[in-house]
Amino acid sequence: MELILIRHADAASGAVFAEDAMRPLTEKGVQTQKRVAAALKSMGMSPDTVLASPRERAQQTAWLTADALDRDVETLDVLDGGHRLSALCEALSDYDADSTVMCVGHEPDMSSWASSLLCKTPSYFVKFKKSAVMGIGFSGHPQPGRGQLLYFYRAADLKSLV
Repeated sequence: MELILIRHADAASGAVFAEDAMRPLTEKGVQTQKRVAAALKSMGMSPDTVLASPRERAQQTAWLTADALDRDVETLDVLDGGHRLSALCEALSDYDADSTVMCVGHEPDMSSWASSLLCKTPSYFVKFKKSAVMGIGFSGHPQPGRGQLLYFYRAADLKSLV
């Protein structure tokens, strides 16, 4: 499986919203993610499945990306935040081991999960910025310490391509 992890784009301040889950993307976040999505399309990215956290900012990020890639979005509660890597791996076992699955979520999960998927020794060395995109390859379904880094792009890197 190729697992593509994306952190949501820039979101509105939490001070304005009664519930954190309702925070939408800022206009800057929308524009950044549109350019990131366009760059991914120009690079030939074509995930079989796009999964997103149920939180508004992740949903918006996922849909902006999926629309550019001519895909739909499925909501996956495990991407909501605070879940163990084992829960993500279990959820991903429902998808074909030869597929490409894109997951849009939040910090600190994206950094923590990526670090644990790439390294057998527990550490926290990956730092996901907003709209960052990482591809991790696996022989079969994702397992801790078994991933191979395929690419890791910051939004600024991708925006410069379009």
